[in-house]
Amino acid sequence: MTHPSSRAGLLLVSLLLLTLVSCHPLRKKSTLADTSWSLVNQDQENVLFPDDYRGKLILISYVYTYCPDICPMITYNMRDVQRAFPDEDRLMLLSVSFDPERDTPEILKSYATSYKLNLDHWDLLTGDPRIVKSLLERTEIRTLKTPTTFTDDGGEFYFIDHTDKITLIDEEGFIRKNYSGSELELEKVIEDIKILLNDTK
Repeated sequence: MTHPSSRAGLLLVSLLLLTLVSCHPLRKKSTLADTSWSLVNQDQENVLFPDDYRGKLILISYVYTYCPDICPMITYNMRDVQRAFPDEDRLMLLSVSFDPERDTPEILKSYATSYKLNLDHWDLLTGDPRIVKSLLERTEIRTLKTPTTFTDDGGEFYFIDHTDKITLIDEEGFIRKNYSGSELELEKVIEDIKILLNDTK
């Protein structure tokens, strides 16, 4: 017969373990694996996200090429993370444009070139605005377009306010952690990626 104090002790330990698991910074959160989004990368190749990246860790950012401030900082931070894992085939970086009307694959390719991005393990994605919007809603990225002005040749010009976020997704499609994209704690992100890479060996 178990003594009441022993049962209480076991219950306390169980609750403590449950709390530790639920508060773990890299615990599995929501999954993206139950839905697919058909997008296009900078090489005009069709991409099914996240299916085509299954089995890889994904670090995903959300940017647009006309962004004057936050997005360049996000892209530079992503590049710094990639440079910390130069030969890691299990890590994939993604940048999704939330301005698909202007950010064509050709524009994204030029953007990658101007930032000297290594595209061996990095895709810049665009696509049908409705599909992009669906992905943004699922990943809780908010955007707000400023009033549109027009250039001398009739082209539209506007800026987009947006959520400043980078997301770490595991090899099964589970969101593990969100970071501030423009104020990224580089060493912490590198540490988190190493932990998940070691977990999948």
